[in-house]
Amino acid sequence: MAARQLWLFLSAQDISPLLARIAQREDGLVASEGRYLRGDARALLGDAATLERREALPNERRIYLFHRAHSQDVLAHEQPMGPFVGWSQIDEERSDCLVLRMPTAKGTVLEPARLYAHTSYWRAGDKLRKRAPFALWANQTLRWLTHELPATSVKFMRAAPDAHARAIAGELQLTYLYRTIAPLPSSSASQAISSSPAASLSLDGPSQSGTSQAQEPLPGSSSDAE
Repeated sequence: MAARQLWLFLSAQDISPLLARIAQREDGLVASEGRYLRGDARALLGDAATLERREALPNERRIYLFHRAHSQDVLAHEQPMGPFVGWSQIDEERSDCLVLRMPTAKGTVLEPARLYAHTSYWRAGDKLRKRAPFALWANQTLRWLTHELPATSVKFMRAAPDAHARAIAGELQLTYLYRTIAPLPSSSASQAISSSPAASLSLDGPSQSGTSQAQEPLPGSSSDAE
């Protein structure tokens, strides 16, 4: 289980503005899509476009967010057998990254995504804490987004602007564990993400063949480090 996480409803139109807003908050964000990769995993801290990447499951997307100044540890384990033999799997627990894990939308029914990070992990009975710069960045980013995004009827869940507006209009049904989650009226502060100016962040992700393709440039409850 992730040490820090935020549950949020995201439409396809929400993803780029959300990542751009995170990038605007502090320069240095690097985004890469796909849990499996070929190449030097350290490239995730700089030029992720040089890597081949693939998703782990057909019905979800994972976007990894690293920060050039705050992320230091990046680990990936080569797979010796199975459908991903020869590929390396990003170690989410030990790598200094935020992970945006999104289920595929089913028509007008939308389930929540999760944005999470491990700020500590267990090994042989010992709890190992990650470096303070990364833990602070991850925790403060999650806390900030909690206040930026519109609320729902579930205290720990938020909805990004497009998903929130479409749910209010009855065009989209927000669900969790077969329960309908109601969007709450948004405050003016929660509109910051949808109205933010353009930012220069590019997201590279896996193509259908498994190699990475550069996509179009993106427009541009947590506690602090333990």
